[in-house]
Amino acid sequence: MRTDLRSTGAFTADTVAAGAGCSPATFYSHFGTKDDALTAAFEQTLAELVDDSASRLSIECFHERGVADTVMSFVEWQAEFFRLESLVFRNALSRLPDHQPLRAAYRRAEELTLSQLTATFAALQADGLVRPGQDASALAEAFMIASQGINNPRAVRADAVEQRAALADGISGMLAPKGI
Repeated sequence: MRTDLRSTGAFTADTVAAGAGCSPATFYSHFGTKDDALTAAFEQTLAELVDDSASRLSIECFHERGVADTVMSFVEWQAEFFRLESLVFRNALSRLPDHQPLRAAYRRAEELTLSQLTATFAALQADGLVRPGQDASALAEAFMIASQGINNPRAVRADAVEQRAALADGISGMLAPKGI
């Protein structure tokens, strides 16, 4: 299903069933509606995003590479992730207003991300690597908002290297102990 979404931005029960070697009836025995199937694909994509983000933004990464290099590497990875998954995200985000399970999946991923980032930034503040004196949860939320902007068609273009570098500089400045 994600393969169809990645390549065309859409899927049908017939194409998913054919790809899985089953019948469309089997598809609908697993998913009540196409929105339910889209939710499953979106949840899988979000889980990968959350898990990979956590590993790329670990306390160890910040200690080994520093703030600027860790953030730059994260921005480049996230742009590639969003480039690959752009049609999955666009399809799912377009259905958010109408499908509560999609909204719930998105909110769960955001809350998990905020929790992970808050813990990481609090630890990094204690170590003097991230701006002290600012609420770690506020930094986490600002970081998440800024990184969501990387899922912009202009930012994910392969040739948008300077734009991503500027984003990374801004995010790094927000975290830097002395600020921008």
